[in-house]
Order: sequence, then structure tokens, then C-alpha cells
Amino acid sequence: MNKIVLIPSRLQSERLPEKPLKLIGSKTMIEMVYEAASRSVADKVIIATDSESISNEVQNFGGEVVMTNSDHSNGTERIFEASQKMGLFDEDIVINLQGDEPFSDPKDMNNIFELLQEENVEMVSMFTDLKNKSDLKNPNVVKVSIKDSVAQDFFRNETSLDKKTWIHLGIYGFKLNTLKKIVKLPKSENEINRKLEQMRAMDNNIPIHMIRSEALVHLGIDTYEDLKLANKLIKNDK
Repeated sequence: MNKIVLIPSRLQSERLPEKPLKLIGSKTMIEMVYEAASRSVADKVIIATDSESISNEVQNFGGEVVMTNSDHSNGTERIFEASQKMGLFDEDIVINLQGDEPFSDPKDMNNIFELLQEENVEMVSMFTDLKNKSDLKNPNVVKVSIKDSVAQDFFRNETSLDKKTWIHLGIYGFKLNTLKKIVKLPKSENEINRKLEQMRAMDNNIPIHMIRSEALVHLGIDTYEDLKLANKLIKNDK
């Protein structure tokens, strides 16, 4: 059983063009993500991209890269193509780590790898506490409801606090045979309507086990404001 971190990364971004190549401190964002994953117990860390610019940057800092097609609709499809090109086995464990999460914690990845070694666990994701009530109505902040450590629903908008709600973090772990099953399924209605790819698993009765993140910082870089904050955090950490 191999433990692999695959990082999907694409150059196009509406709000922050070429964001994987943006500098945070002295390093590009994609290098920071790669280094975080490399500090985990993963046997291998791979960037999956369709961009020659990203590929060149990864090779410049000594990372490994797999080139993928440009027509994927999400990162899950991209990492699956990469896994097939790498010749991975069905029993291998794969983590889909977002390429715009430079403050990812290796402990989170280790915890995902550990849980996925249990026989009845096919898919894992992560959550953290809801700190601002305004996030309930913010469609850019994905929420999750959880029961007995398994996700019950994912949603973008919530108007009440009637049910316990957490912030969903977009890191996923799979047994490779489960990842293969998911990408072969058609897009579900909830996946399309909510624009949440994890709903394909939920709507096809694939349980998503949830782990609380141990990371001190959760910051996905989507805008110039996010990039400024990331650079401020790096500067203050020195």
C-alpha cells in the first residue's frame, strides 16, 4: 500500500491569474504546498497539471510533476488521470491536496492516511470550527454537517444555527479503487446545483469520514487580498 499526495494545479484563475506561481515570501505558492506535503508520511508527492509553466516551476525546485489533460472539470478528475499515468494500485491511498493551500499541515495528511488504512473507510475529508456567523450565509465558504464522524451534508448557504455546522476544508483522501469508482459516475444533481464535487460521492452512498484539522492556519488563496494576507503571515512568522 503506497501513500501518495497528488496536488492538482492549473494556471487559469478568474480572481487571481497564475496564482500557483505567485510568491509568498521567497517561494511560489505551489512550492509551499509541495513542501508541506513532503513533510508528511507520504511515500511520494506529485503535482498534477496541464500547464508547462507550472511544470517548469516544479522541476526548478526539484519536485515531481505529471502532465494531465486540460479538459478536466475538477481536481478529482485530474488526480485520477495522474494516478493512472503513475500506475498506482487499487489498494493505494491517495490524498487530493489543493494547490492553493500553502499553509496545509502535514499532520492533517498523516491523520487521513492513518484513517484510510481501516477496512471500512473509503473516503476522508476534514473540517474546522465555524468562527464567524457571517460565514453561514457566505456561499464561498462551504459548510458541512456531521454525525458520528461521517458527513451528512455539504452546503454553501445556511440561515439558522438549528444544526451544528462546521467549515469544510477541501482536502480529500481516497482508497484508489474508490476514487476510480467516483470519477466513473455521472455528475449528480446536487453536484451540479451546488457546484460541490463531493456531492457525487454523497449522492451515491459513499460515506465521507470527517477528521478535525490540526492546522493553525486555514487560508485558501483565491484573491489578491488572500495573497497579501499570506505574505503578512509569512513575514510575521520570521
